[in-house]
Amino acid sequence: MIKKLLYRILWVFAKHTRIHSINKNLAKNNLIKILSDKKYTNEKKLTKFGFKVYSQSDEDGIIEEIFNRINTKNKKFIEIGVQDGLETNTTYLLNKGWSGLWIEANDKDVKKINDNFNFLIKKNILSISNNFIDSNNINKILSKNYDSKEEIDLLSIDIGLQTYEVLKNIDHINPRVIVVEYNAKFRPDIMWVAKNLKKNFWDNTDHFGASLKSYQIMCEKKGYKLVGCGILGINAFFVRNDLINDKFLNNFETKEHYEEPKYWLLKAYEHDLKITFKEFENK
Repeated sequence: MIKKLLYRILWVFAKHTRIHSINKNLAKNNLIKILSDKKYTNEKKLTKFGFKVYSQSDEDGIIEEIFNRINTKNKKFIEIGVQDGLETNTTYLLNKGWSGLWIEANDKDVKKINDNFNFLIKKNILSISNNFIDSNNINKILSKNYDSKEEIDLLSIDIGLQTYEVLKNIDHINPRVIVVEYNAKFRPDIMWVAKNLKKNFWDNTDHFGASLKSYQIMCEKKGYKLVGCGILGINAFFVRNDLINDKFLNNFETKEHYEEPKYWLLKAYEHDLKITFKEFENK
């Protein structure tokens, strides 16, 4: 009986593994097909440079390509909303000699960060701020960690309902590049911002953030241009006006860069092995 049960368990596991592998390969093939469209053939188009190391999908590659075009200043980042730190837009940068600040509201996730990234925290390469961020406290928290004249290479924000208002109200720093999650449900010409009067956490619905157009207008007022979006229709990338050069498309409108939601493509970016972050050397 026990032997039969074990065979059954192994069979179910093997079947699940095969299905997972098939679905992942289908997603990869679809991704290749989509990126082969003439829309992405221009070398100045950022989308096709995407790849994943620690990001949710293609953000690591796009961020790397942006800094290939504008160079880094001091390799400092700030990321707001990182969960346990194993799937962020800046974890890969820690492998490349960057340093920075993570802000996360969830106590359990912060404990995991302190466990997994302790060797970098001890060296003051990575700082952790355990706070629920909103438009009223963001500048106060940033001022505790950075001088207002300090150049920050990258700011990434993904905090659901608070993202738009928090970014809008940041004035303590003037980062060179901004990455923000937009709500791709709303097409490129729609202006829409989620209201969150009670300052609640995101409830895992499609009521979050803001449309790409709303981010474009707001970021233009702050002195940034939209230079690209990830292929899944999740993240938008903005570069400060003084850093825009001829390596970018000379079109900063949402109609050029908007990507419709393709969340099903996340399967193409799944790692086959468990994601970890442990001590390493750059040699």
